[in-house]
Amino acid sequence: VWYRQPVVTAWSTPGAALIASTQGLTMPEAVGAFVVCALFVIVVGPTRWCERVMNRLPIALAAALLAGVLSRFALDAALATRTAPVLVIAMTLAFIAGRRWWPRYAVPVVLVIGMVLAAAQGQLQWNAVQITMAAPVWTTPVFTLPALMSLALPLFVVTMASQYLPGVAAQRAAGYDTPVSPAVTSTGLTTLVLAPFGGYSIALAAITAAIGMGREAHEDPAKRWVAAVAAGVFYIAVGLAGGAVVGVLQALP
Repeated sequence: VWYRQPVVTAWSTPGAALIASTQGLTMPEAVGAFVVCALFVIVVGPTRWCERVMNRLPIALAAALLAGVLSRFALDAALATRTAPVLVIAMTLAFIAGRRWWPRYAVPVVLVIGMVLAAAQGQLQWNAVQITMAAPVWTTPVFTLPALMSLALPLFVVTMASQYLPGVAAQRAAGYDTPVSPAVTSTGLTTLVLAPFGGYSIALAAITAAIGMGREAHEDPAKRWVAAVAAGVFYIAVGLAGGAVVGVLQALP
């Protein structure tokens, strides 16, 4: 809202994979690592290190960086054809048609078609869905050297390399010159506040940011920042219904 530009944030997807593969740490130790990672990000923000790096990257290289992040999802979708050919091919054709005739609604249409086909094949497990509200749970952080070395530092490096750089690349590729340092610092502060509640790494989004910066969000690039605000509102709503959302994801094939 401050910059009137589509700055979208998200949790670090590679960071989640890193945490899932980490062993031997308790939850308080992990939270302590999240706090340390947030402090590292807060230090990087005012130094403008990330901004200096991105200002030296050619636009084509920034676009390629974003493509590298997205390519894995496209390849995984193609490989899923081996196990669910009807579902994947039908959703792919729906996406192609949607991009041609109703680009703004292509993704929701694909989701609806996929759910209809999955229901027809008996692949939806709605018994896994429980309508419950989520509540924040405080975890007092514990700071240990093993957690610092095995989680905090790798999480910081992974988040900077695979979230902030592609996130800024998405902005640059879409023609936006949003100041990087304030965004990095503010997301670091947000992570610091939310770390005791399990918020491990709030960073600039890349995949969802690309959606909010496209023509589907609005024909006028100057008005696409509303998409980022809407994303934030929906994030809050989804977070409050966190248990139900997990159930819905488990219900889908």
